[in-house]
Amino acid sequence: MNKTHITKSGILVQSLSELNGPQLQAVTHIDSSMLVIAGAGSGKTKVLTTRIAWLVKNKLVTPGEILAVTFTNKAAKEMSGRIANLLEIDTRGLWIGTFHSVSLKILAKHHQLAGLPAYFQILDANDQLALLKRLIKAANLDENNYSPKELQKFINNHKENGQRAINIDAQNFREQHWLELYRSYEEVCNRDGLVDFTELLLRSYEMLMLNENILKHYQTGFKHFLVDVFQDTNQLQYRWLKLLASPNTQMFAVGDDDQSIYSFRGAKVSNMQLFLKDYSVKAPICLEQNYRSTPNILLAANAVISNNNLRTRKNLWTENPSGELIRWYEGYTEEDEAYFVLDEIKALERSGVHLSDIAILYRSNAQSRVFEQLFYSNGIAYRVYGGLRFFDRQEIKHILSYLRLILNPNDNEAFLRVVNFPTRGIGMRSIENLQNIATENNQSLYQAANLLEGKPRQSIGKFITLINQLREQINGMTIAETINHVIINSGIAEHYNEDKKGGIERLENLNELVNSVSGHKTEENLSTLADFLSYAVLESGERQSQNQDNAVQLMTVHAAKGLEFKVVFVVGLEDGLFPHENSLHTEQHLEEERRLIYVAITRAKEQLYLLRACSRLMWGKRQTAPISRFVDEIPSELIRNISCISKIGQSEIKQVDLESCYSSVVNPETKTSRAYLANQDMSVKIGDMVKHIKFGNGKVMRLNTDGKKIIAEIFFIGLGKKTLDLNIAKLEHV
Repeated sequence: MNKTHITKSGILVQSLSELNGPQLQAVTHIDSSMLVIAGAGSGKTKVLTTRIAWLVKNKLVTPGEILAVTFTNKAAKEMSGRIANLLEIDTRGLWIGTFHSVSLKILAKHHQLAGLPAYFQILDANDQLALLKRLIKAANLDENNYSPKELQKFINNHKENGQRAINIDAQNFREQHWLELYRSYEEVCNRDGLVDFTELLLRSYEMLMLNENILKHYQTGFKHFLVDVFQDTNQLQYRWLKLLASPNTQMFAVGDDDQSIYSFRGAKVSNMQLFLKDYSVKAPICLEQNYRSTPNILLAANAVISNNNLRTRKNLWTENPSGELIRWYEGYTEEDEAYFVLDEIKALERSGVHLSDIAILYRSNAQSRVFEQLFYSNGIAYRVYGGLRFFDRQEIKHILSYLRLILNPNDNEAFLRVVNFPTRGIGMRSIENLQNIATENNQSLYQAANLLEGKPRQSIGKFITLINQLREQINGMTIAETINHVIINSGIAEHYNEDKKGGIERLENLNELVNSVSGHKTEENLSTLADFLSYAVLESGERQSQNQDNAVQLMTVHAAKGLEFKVVFVVGLEDGLFPHENSLHTEQHLEEERRLIYVAITRAKEQLYLLRACSRLMWGKRQTAPISRFVDEIPSELIRNISCISKIGQSEIKQVDLESCYSSVVNPETKTSRAYLANQDMSVKIGDMVKHIKFGNGKVMRLNTDGKKIIAEIFFIGLGKKTLDLNIAKLEHV
């Protein structure tokens, strides 16, 4: 019997009728396990939920015989809601949840076998962090040097790989401390009946491995497994799924190897190939019809990702209208890049686009700084999604504390933050003793350091000497030079260079801190260290509500996965930034970077902007920035080149050869991508179409500011290129 023709009714019938061919094939597949390769925007959630409803409605399985797992509570709730709507029944009998919530359900039923009390407590991320802080303090370690968040990541990552502290060999002295803390953490949790999120999965796996009868109970009870976002599964999750599945269980996994971008969290894209082998899947079902984006956006995404070798071959397509060409813009500097985005957002908002429908995606968190600063000063509401705003980041606060102490050594808050960061062998007891002496003598911590005795006086005295030396050494330096000097000579640069997990990103943020006052108008207004610190306080204040409903979304591409926006700006498309310089040495890492740009492109529904800066500040020095190789992988006919600085894509000006209109040399001292004409009260930027009373309509190709002069090269239709002084020439926007 053809199962697709079994009698159905109501909403499910309508849902089935809306499926395309491959979707229907996936929904109604029976008698064997299956891997569904679901391209971006191809309706994977609809396929999963409709399949569950179809299985239940046709009595191929009871609700209690289905286990469906995904990665977030939000996704699990959405699945439950859709299934309830399709079946028009209560879905509480279904096992639908995250890996963690399903593991919790199993542990709650068999807590004794798992070595847990009946009412064991779940530690959320904040509870876990608070416990780790207490353990760090109890070990007499400084949490500035042994960050609770880094310890949390260390423990969770090892648990996700199925590793207890006893199974790990320390590679260095620092890791030995981490392992000792991991052991202490396990002892406290076992003693007090505490279970964190990663422990839920590991503990349930271990319990099932050791109890064959319980394992068989679940293996015979579940007939169908359905797994969402399968490409994000890690080693332990795959082993957990494989353990629970019996030879008769039908596994149905949905994922997209082209969107596997979380290897740094332990996700293994190789699990998809392993699935095909382990469950004897001859050929996966591919969902290639996209319901999100325009054809031009999808053609660009396909062209880029096709350069990866380790992937399942597929091509996204859509019946959506063609839409606009992808817009390519190059600013001479990162400020020019940001100003263009600002101008476009203002124009989009005037045209009726909500700010919340606009996203700015970047490879590195450090890139948010210039956008945050510009948006605030221009009254554009923004939200940094899934991360801290620039001046709230730990490493920025460390450097600001050093600078505050240089300016005012009696600043106790700054003193406490960095007295043992990087580590100087100053324990918490020494600091508490110093605080008591300062309180008794009504002195600052800096002053009270002279009253210490023995080893504490020696170790804290070295810190006092460092601050005094830094104060003398920065005399005559600019603000940028001062910040750079403190980063290096405080030991912070070396500390983060040795941190293989999160050090690179923190150094990128410190680099951006130097850049924020290097060679720009900002530094002209910050003549003293006090000026800069006041500026930093204002920048870190609650200038913009992070929870505004209508705000531009700023985020890394990693944070954008699973989201979609009408308009997307992908910025910083330069080799060394995106793809990241650390990925350029191995094909495996470069392919993950290419998957990352694929995810970025496919977040856009209607309009996509790709941008780069021709030069970018690195530790206060301007360096040229080569165009990302990923841009070259996009067919030129899909790109509208707005700035015409490099020969990429198409320009509106097609009447004559544009060879002379491209810029091969960047001089950021005088070149800019925008200029304000005070005498005409208007701004002009590269790419603008303007009208001249004598020469007619033309496109601004280059701008050059030299003192008060503003020189523009404008390509006039029918006449060619003209060089005009915009303080004299009269222009208007077309």
